[in-house]
Amino acid sequence: MTNNDRASGKYLNTLAFRCTPELVGGSVVYVRQFDDETWKLWDDFNTQCKRKYGNDDAQAPYSIATTVLSMTGSGYVYLGPGRTERFLASLHPIDDRLLRRVFTLTYHLALGEDVTTIDLGAPPELSKRIADTPEVAYQLAEYLEPADNAQPTAPGWLYRTIAWELSRHLAAEPWAISDSRSIRLRPDTTGGLVALDDPWENDQGGRFALSRTALKLKTMPNISNPVLLLSSRVTRISSSLVFSKTALAEQSGPGRPLLEFTLNGRGGARTINRLALQALGRLQMDYSILRTIHERSQREQRLFNAARERKEPPHFPAEHPGQVWPVLPKNYPFPIGTGTGMQHLRLLYQHFTKVFAAEARPLEMGEVKMAMPHRPTDPENISKREYERRRAEREQHPNPKSLGPIKQRGTLFPAPEAILASVQAVGRAHLRIVCLWYRDETRLRMLDTFCKSFGLSPDGLDPRNGDPLPLYGDKVVAVFHNAASFLAPGRLPDGRREALAELGAALQPQAGVLVGAWCETEIPLVDDTGVNPDDIDGKPQSKKLLAALGVSTQYLKGRDDQGTVIQPTAKDDHPAEKALLDLYRSLGILDDRIANALRPEKAGYAVDQIAHVGIHVRQQNRRKGEFGHPKVVITATALVPPKEADGTWTMLGWSSTSPNWQHYHLAQPAFHASAYPEIGGDKATYRQRWDGAAESIEHALADLVDELHGTPYVVTVDESTSRRMWDGLQNGRLGGSPEARNSRYWLPGNTLHQDERPRAIIRINIDADEVPQPVGSTHLAKGEDSAPKDQATATTLYEVTTDFGSPVWILPTVPRSYDGAKAGRLGAEYTRWDAKRSVASDNKEDRRKGEMPQNWYSMKGTEIYPLTCADDVSAKALAITTAKLCHQAQFWDSRTRYPVPLHAAKQMDEDHPQYRRTVAYEEQVAPEPGTAEHEYDRVR
Repeated sequence: MTNNDRASGKYLNTLAFRCTPELVGGSVVYVRQFDDETWKLWDDFNTQCKRKYGNDDAQAPYSIATTVLSMTGSGYVYLGPGRTERFLASLHPIDDRLLRRVFTLTYHLALGEDVTTIDLGAPPELSKRIADTPEVAYQLAEYLEPADNAQPTAPGWLYRTIAWELSRHLAAEPWAISDSRSIRLRPDTTGGLVALDDPWENDQGGRFALSRTALKLKTMPNISNPVLLLSSRVTRISSSLVFSKTALAEQSGPGRPLLEFTLNGRGGARTINRLALQALGRLQMDYSILRTIHERSQREQRLFNAARERKEPPHFPAEHPGQVWPVLPKNYPFPIGTGTGMQHLRLLYQHFTKVFAAEARPLEMGEVKMAMPHRPTDPENISKREYERRRAEREQHPNPKSLGPIKQRGTLFPAPEAILASVQAVGRAHLRIVCLWYRDETRLRMLDTFCKSFGLSPDGLDPRNGDPLPLYGDKVVAVFHNAASFLAPGRLPDGRREALAELGAALQPQAGVLVGAWCETEIPLVDDTGVNPDDIDGKPQSKKLLAALGVSTQYLKGRDDQGTVIQPTAKDDHPAEKALLDLYRSLGILDDRIANALRPEKAGYAVDQIAHVGIHVRQQNRRKGEFGHPKVVITATALVPPKEADGTWTMLGWSSTSPNWQHYHLAQPAFHASAYPEIGGDKATYRQRWDGAAESIEHALADLVDELHGTPYVVTVDESTSRRMWDGLQNGRLGGSPEARNSRYWLPGNTLHQDERPRAIIRINIDADEVPQPVGSTHLAKGEDSAPKDQATATTLYEVTTDFGSPVWILPTVPRSYDGAKAGRLGAEYTRWDAKRSVASDNKEDRRKGEMPQNWYSMKGTEIYPLTCADDVSAKALAITTAKLCHQAQFWDSRTRYPVPLHAAKQMDEDHPQYRRTVAYEEQVAPEPGTAEHEYDRVR
């Protein structure tokens, strides 16, 4: 569809295109679809491997076969031996005899047989059945013909193979990234694209990163074509192969894609699959690139082992990777930043539409007419007359800057009267904030924040230990306690309990008093003693003890990650301000921000008279030393409307470990006081585990109905974490019959009485692999002669034009870093290939910070799809409301990816004492082995 075909208005541009028969043209793939007997033989092979390796999680190493086949054929091979994917697909035909020999080697090598003794003339039954399965040439276009008023029903192999030919077409034409420069893209074996010939290099040289583009096929609600999604990222290249998990390699021969492969072994000894090398050698085939990889690994292992014997860190050379490009396995500090930037994505959009011309059909997304709620920190709304008066006043004033901006901004802090109203709405008359500290600097920072947020004078303000400090009369008070023995890092769980008892009655619940604790903390520094920082971290230990008293908590770091004590400042102390605001969130305090966000559009559906429920689901995966199946963590919240028109909204909470609906300030500590579900050795199947989780939510919703006393409600869930529980959330089953489900429950609340069910289920998706990537917007004016106007960003709600049924909506979000300082807008006008290098100079005006090390930001998209369960419910009104509840966070000045109820439920989980804080040091502190950064960290 061209601009001339569309009505006037504003449209969102995204990297999402309809995958039509015309787009793929005459592309063909070759597929062998395995029958039940073949799959049963493969399952038996899996079982043998589990016994062989003594590991119930082990799988048959089919990468032996795929590596060999990738080296001998076109390079494009996919094997899906599982229960749901029983096929072998390739871009070119695979000889039956070769296939039989490859799987014979795979079978025997996996079970430990020496490669020289394997009889290729006596294949096992599994190898024979795989090779004897007929290979069928499929025209992709035949499976992309849309059906009327139905979701796409393309087979699974199409989703795995669609990108192979499309990426080759995109790579065939140079990609223009400026008026004077083009980039050559190279296809890889995953169906992606890599700018291997034009890597990004750091200012000092020797460290590299690559532009990688992925093409993925997915479905979207009520669109009859599958949708092709493009995304692009920065892939940072490691200086060592032996610490990487994956790598890219150039294969010999014209037209062959870059080989992406997995490295085997432990860190410091990783290499190419040894069994694949043996198989290729036995087949007498060229595997020079794999030999090159293996030889490099052997060199690096010798270097690493020699350094370890000398008790020194290894030093891998910082040089151009050559044929083999190891991918950096973790988020180590690196001299090239993350993110490609917005211009990179816009140019990718233009490249796709240029290469495929008329066959490139972007999804149409038109702007929704609505008004986002006015946030307290937004510039104030004033009349034109008042604006002119203030402007004239500043023109006459001798020091106009002293008057501040013409449009003033408010504060994030709720008004004291709003805090009290929220406290009273949950049946309390007073709020007591207990401030626990062990550095005087932190105590002063807390005091300064109270002064700024409650309008108090700091002069002479120095409350004694344990004395109440009035913040809003006697209704809101703060009490300070020196609590070093309770809060400081150390292995003292029993000592902490005694120290808590000695603090006095300030923390004990009292009738009519809502209590919250604002505590000092720090992340323990990693040292050479081998002590796990988690074991001595005072935050989770103290949080659990306070939660057992029913006290909500929030923590303020008194020392930064380098160990420096954070000093009070006359400027805004943003960490302290955010900590206090988050304490208000933990206490369930709501002000008129929520009421403003839930005010319906004109005479629309009454979204302000229903409860808004958010259900957060997360699988608690096994950690080191744990066995058995992962368990499911569930938390939920409900925003409940006031009974009176001018009343205050309240928030309830619920969790799977404390399954009772309570006011949020009680529900969160009740959840935090209990441990996450234990990882047990139960024999429940995957389906039974998730059905059990869904059943607990059915009980929770039934209990909520009693709490709401007839107030209708809607439920918001995250699609990617919830669709395994409810088949009715899956795109392929939209409009289908619940009788055909695999899950026990079709939708949340579906088994309740008709009058007790949710009025709608709002499905949210923020997964970058599944949501169209916004790249900008285009405004089409009404006049025929008016040229379209492109804009770099978009922030309003957009409705996707669907083929049938109800629409789906996309809410683009501009990153906070991009929306603020100029430094965050790197990549807005050019790509990383034109990044400005750093300039050192004695002249301050000539100095320049390099752009390559910085993070470059792009927009993100949130997909919103309301499934209405009653005829009188407006899907559009709920989509608008969800967008507003993302735009207006509970106590933040930027947009959140989730709406308030789901965000608050997720925060309950992330604030749990067992939620790992070690992620912070894994991502920020650990240096890449064998680099200069590693040596610096070791010495420091």
